[in-house]
Amino acid sequence: MFYRALRWISEIVLHWFYRDIVVEHRDRIPASGPMLIAVNHPNAMVDAIVAQWVVPRRLRITAKATLADTLPGALFVKLAGLIPLRRQSDEPPGTYDATRNRRAFQSVIDALARGDGILIFPEGKSHNDPVIAPLKRGLATMALRARDAGVRGIRIVPIGLTFEDKARPNTAVLAAVGDVLALDEWPSDDVEQLTDVIAERLNDIAFRSDVPRVEEATPHCHRIGLVSLAAWWGRVIHKIPVELARRMALARSTNADEPAMYTMIYGVALTLIAYAVQMLIVWTMVSGVAAGMYLVLLVAGAYWVAYARHSCQHT
Repeated sequence: MFYRALRWISEIVLHWFYRDIVVEHRDRIPASGPMLIAVNHPNAMVDAIVAQWVVPRRLRITAKATLADTLPGALFVKLAGLIPLRRQSDEPPGTYDATRNRRAFQSVIDALARGDGILIFPEGKSHNDPVIAPLKRGLATMALRARDAGVRGIRIVPIGLTFEDKARPNTAVLAAVGDVLALDEWPSDDVEQLTDVIAERLNDIAFRSDVPRVEEATPHCHRIGLVSLAAWWGRVIHKIPVELARRMALARSTNADEPAMYTMIYGVALTLIAYAVQMLIVWTMVSGVAAGMYLVLLVAGAYWVAYARHSCQHT
């Protein structure tokens, strides 16, 4: 329940910041079975939200282990089903212990054995360079260890993200699904070789120079009047909190990774405050039942203002 609610809210606020999110070759993603989703990492936590929007399945997400160093962080990791991975760069000099990741690797193998999808950023960290950073060996290592443990049918699915301007609102995002690698057909046990092939496939689809807009990609997509009305209602109700969140985010940000992330955080907080104020007014002036019905309208408006332009996608 927590995962579904978190995913639903995060995808809505994602669409509040970016105007167009175009997906190419979504049909390449396996509908079932174990898979490792390899995504480039240009935009911090936003990349995970985009990847979840692209993949029509529940994903287990790997995250840096330091996220669980605090009680709220540990609770979030537990509720969201994250798999914490410990990076050498997160540890004090001379204290890194590679054996600490054995449990995390085993968690990945167990999840693949259950047929789950695992989201991994093989570059290891977010960055602002317009090229793929050298990949870490973790993804290939986990894939080959899972195969050695008897897990069959593993697919490695590369997804390349390109942001028209990741720090600027109302810009476009392109998510391109690359050629899927079937691990059962991979003839080698060489981790470096597999890592190199994954890097090649990511390089083929990430940081594209052509980021199409939804309107250009799907010119014949028409929407019914009720959807247009719901989207208009959503824009009116959320215009002030969303615009205020964007301005606060831009003022608070110190690098290009932060505006979208802060917009989402501030947007959720300001929207909840706005909801509370409006519901209190309706409750006071009408009734509690009316306030509950009004909340349903607010949530519906939030959904359609986010998704009205994005229900037509490349396949």
